[in-house]
Amino acid sequence: MVYIIVLLAFILTWFFIEITLFLANKNFISLNNSKVIPYNKFIFNLRILAISLFIIVVIYMYYFQNVKFLKAVEYCLGIIK
Repeated sequence: MVYIIVLLAFILTWFFIEITLFLANKNFISLNNSKVIPYNKFIFNLRILAISLFIIVVIYMYYFQNVKFLKAVEYCLGIIK
């Protein structure tokens, strides 16, 4: 159950990040600064970082099953029993 909650939180967070970056890039195109990181390179690095962090969390949850970590996830998602 906790894996589903973490996966759902990751998907929803990533959805809002993608929308925000897309809208910010759309508004930023008109400024034409040459010393900025290209959007495609930035989003690629951000996606790799997000996927690696997600994999690390899943591995940690699978191997360590820490009760404090599970309670923290439940608390952060507002599922207090």
